Amino acid sequence: MSPDDFVLALRALDAPVFLDDHGVPGPLGIEFTATTSDGRSVLVTQLSPALNRGVTNPDAFVRTIERAGYQGAGVTESGQLYFLELPGRGTTIAHRLATDGPIPASEVLGIARAVCDLLSTPGAAPHGLLTPSTILVGSDAGVVLRWPQMLFALRAAGIDVRTLVTELDALEYIAPELLDGAPIDVHADVFALGTTLYAALTGRPPFGGRTTATMMAVVLADGGAPATSVTGTLTAALVRAIEQDPADRWHDLQQFRGALGGDVPSGAPARKTAATRSRSGCGARAVIILGAAALVLWAASKYI
Repeated sequence: MSPDDFVLALRALDAPVFLDDHGVPGPLGIEFTATTSDGRSVLVTQLSPALNRGVTNPDAFVRTIERAGYQGAGVTESGQLYFLELPGRGTTIAHRLATDGPIPASEVLGIARAVCDLLSTPGAAPHGLLTPSTILVGSDAGVVLRWPQMLFALRAAGIDVRTLVTELDALEYIAPELLDGAPIDVHADVFALGTTLYAALTGRPPFGGRTTATMMAVVLADGGAPATSVTGTLTAALVRAIEQDPADRWHDLQQFRGALGGDVPSGAPARKTAATRSRSGCGARAVIILGAAALVLWAASKYI
């Protein structure tokens, strides 16, 4: 695709858009700062070649993006998809982790509650793509969510979810059922938020890296540092949120928020016993989750 093809497409919009720079690489593609003809600042993303190659229905992408409240979307004559959004204010959790390391538990708790509130408002659709790169935290502790319903739009365009999350390096944060083609719903958001908060606390996603035995050895070597009420509350909420089976997670983000406040909401899913997990072939998964919980307690207690 020639640059002129992209530039001409932007200038042909109902509210013409003019690029302010040459763009920088972003998670979904090349990101440009731009200005509309009426003086508004927008961020324009040109979908990466790896994602664009998977597009089979560009019109579905554009329709979904526009319904989700973005500033616009389109496809050039050569088939290049792009979308427009308002610039997000704040720093992503991913950037914070890369520059400062794990985030204090008390701050993570505030972020968690804010995200739950944003996605629990009446009529709110599931986000679909919560990761450390899509949650921005401002200097006033306000939270902004980037790319709401983007996963819906890319899936509607024909892009395989596994291809997308691999491109985003976000495989650990996406609910496993989505990789098998399940509908995007609130259970997937609960899982994604849980894994993202775990990474915020510990510096890495819960199911990768060292083995459970090694994690437990690190915890024991620390001498059993006492956990605070904040880390205990977070651990109890996160272990349920990152269950592999959607039925074992919090039913919705309001329940998740209640657990973050130390309450177990009525109607919360009943925890399976170890025997039940073993009979269903999930015993190893339970051990992993217990090890993850211990690591959360150990790592988070160091940063409050």
